Amino acid sequence: MALLTTSRPLYLDAATFHTLLKLQGPSLGLWRAAEIAVLREQVYEHPILDLGCGDGLVTSQVLPRVEIGLDPDEKVLKRATQSGIYERFEATPAEEMRLPDSSMGTVVSNSVLEHLPHLDAVLEAVARVLRIGGRLIFTVPTEAFSTWLVLPVAKYAGWRNSQLCHLNLWPIERWVSHLERVGLEVEEVRPYLRHELVSTWDALELLQQIWIFHRRLVSIVWQHIPPSLLDHMSCWASYVDLSSQAPGGGRLVVARKR
Repeated sequence: MALLTTSRPLYLDAATFHTLLKLQGPSLGLWRAAEIAVLREQVYEHPILDLGCGDGLVTSQVLPRVEIGLDPDEKVLKRATQSGIYERFEATPAEEMRLPDSSMGTVVSNSVLEHLPHLDAVLEAVARVLRIGGRLIFTVPTEAFSTWLVLPVAKYAGWRNSQLCHLNLWPIERWVSHLERVGLEVEEVRPYLRHELVSTWDALELLQQIWIFHRRLVSIVWQHIPPSLLDHMSCWASYVDLSSQAPGGGRLVVARKR
């Protein structure tokens, strides 16, 4: 099966970049920027389930309204209420979701599936709640992530993936196989974050490991950046092409229920 793999340029506006940099700092802000940019390219049919919604920050930058936010962590769901986009929440693991069969038009999931130990059970649950023609839209790091870090050696990659709780950094062929088993057909693949941007992200993340008196050094410095400098950085970042040739450091996958 020939997949539609999109590699056209990818940008995020300065205002959203400003929000991300202010709230999440330079490293996480960069990765989230690429995710938001690719997610904004899609069309979402209601009802929508946000699988692994967390605090809702990313989804709130993509969608104005979501019917259900699902996450097993009740503490983050309390923070997600502040986004104002969710109609209700399900505090349960994804594989145990209690939603009716064929009740969702779209399931969206941002940087969640790579962490889940029971992924096939989760995909089965997603396929069950999607109606015929409904779509699963998700983002994940790729198999290239481990080799595009600032130190391209296996021991370092193993340490970083352990830190980040990465379990499923699969090539697209493996995603296609597992999705097809549950009746989901991959329609589109959109890689993002080229090699040098992944390395830059990782270097910025490493700086977060430096602590001074129980506080992260980067956080101390970041809190004292003048607003005018943050404005300048956001404007500059909006001109950075966040796309990548396949496989990319991360990828968006769109799969439709047959």
